[in-house]
Parts: sequence; structure tokens; C-alpha cells
Amino acid sequence: MKFSYSTIACPQWSWQYALDQASTLGYDGIEWRLIDGKMVDADFPVETARTIAKATVAAGLGVPALDTSIQLTAAPGAERERVLDDSRRLLRLAAEFGAEHLRMFGGTYPETVADADALGWTQDALVALQPEARDSGVRIALELHDCGWDRAGSRGITSSRFLADVLSGVDVPEAGLQWDIANPFLEGEPAEQTWRNVRPWLLYLQVKDMVRGENGWTYVPFGEGELPIGEIVDWITAAGFDGWFSFEWEKWWHPEIAEAETVLPGFVTWMKSYGQA
Repeated sequence: MKFSYSTIACPQWSWQYALDQASTLGYDGIEWRLIDGKMVDADFPVETARTIAKATVAAGLGVPALDTSIQLTAAPGAERERVLDDSRRLLRLAAEFGAEHLRMFGGTYPETVADADALGWTQDALVALQPEARDSGVRIALELHDCGWDRAGSRGITSSRFLADVLSGVDVPEAGLQWDIANPFLEGEPAEQTWRNVRPWLLYLQVKDMVRGENGWTYVPFGEGELPIGEIVDWITAAGFDGWFSFEWEKWWHPEIAEAETVLPGFVTWMKSYGQA
């Protein structure tokens, strides 16, 4: 197992300090989402990415992914062309960062869109991006994520089921799945079912822990919540997975949760102690 954390956890940190903390706390890598408090996008300076990549290698760290907000499920037309153009630029940028994967969203679409159309559009996008992914050496990691509406409840289609159908219907080995362990759980899908759906295409995981309260689900330090983390670790390591577990503490989106310096040490401690249990 290799451990990283997403810089979504530390909006106030410089990229150099984020690298220093990853090394100090015993992480093996860093997942870039924020750089100096700003979201990375297709216009990010290439020379800065190269500088960061050199510093990352010098620190002895890897980069499981460059994270984006790209939504691949776009209807044919001007919006899709914009998405594909940004995606190609981001694949090249991810290579400059030394990232193994480019995190993207597939299968997020409005309730007014038919599932079959959304599936076909996502597959078309992957096929269109295949040459750039192959040339860059960066794999496309589609994150398990809800649609913003209750697709699982109203249509019986979870994110993991949808994306498994997408990938099983195209020959694009440059693409696979990133399992954010919270999202399918919050859709109501048992973790065992998610594992069955994602197993053939699993690239890496984003992990976190949460508890249910009066106002919904909230983040808690790793190992203190209700997500079936231990079971998931057992299943995938028994299957021979030895890749990245990346801690995603969404401080950027939820400023009320604890600071990164409070929670980042506990993730590595919990994961390493669990592996030795």
C-alpha cells in the first residue's frame, strides 16, 4: 500500500510546505488539487508544474493523480468540444506533474438526460481522449460520484454500476476507476456491491471517514467514523491491490472541519497500524 493526501485538505499551504509535510508525516506521495490555495485547471503554467515535479521527486514522493473537475458526460456540440480540449491539455499537464492519473468525473448528468445517452456520451469522450492518454502516459481515473440527484433511488443506477457499464463497453485500457469510498456509501450502495462493480477497473482510492448526524454526514478523523474502511482494505489487498490510498480531507469545500495538521498524521498512523494488525 502507498499513502498520499489530496491538497484539498490544506488551502492555506504553499505547494512546498505541502510537500514538506507529506515527507515529514510519512506519506509516500501527494495528490495535487490545490496549488498555493488555487484550483489547478487547464491554464496552469507548465513551467510551474515542472518545477513542482522536480521538487516532488527530490522529496522522494510520488503523485497518484492530478485532480480536476472535468465532467466527461457532455452532449455532442460546443460544450463537449470544450471539455475534450480542456481534458487533452490537462492530460499533458498531469504528465508534467509526474502524475500517474488524471482524476475526472464520468456519468454525472442532469435528471432530464436518458441514462443510455449519458453512457454513450461518456464512452465517446473516452475514445476521443484515448490517443492523448496513451501518448502522455497518464491514465484517466473516473471517480465514483453521484449526479446531484437520486439516480440510485429513482432509476436503480449507482455510480459504480454506471461507470462499470461505461468501461465494459469500450476498449480503452487507458481509463479506469477511482473509488472514493464515501460517495457510493452515501448513495446507499453496500460496499461489497461497489467492490464487485469496480474491481476490474480499480486504479486507486480516495479515502475518508464520516459520521451521520442530525444535519447529514460530516467528516471526522480517519478511523473514527462509520465508513467500512477496514473491510474495504481487506478486500482489495486480498485481491493483490498494492496501489495508492489517498486521504481526501475536504477542507476547501468544508472550512468548518479541522485543520489539515490535526488530521493528516492520523491517516498514516491508522493505515499502517491496520496493516500490521
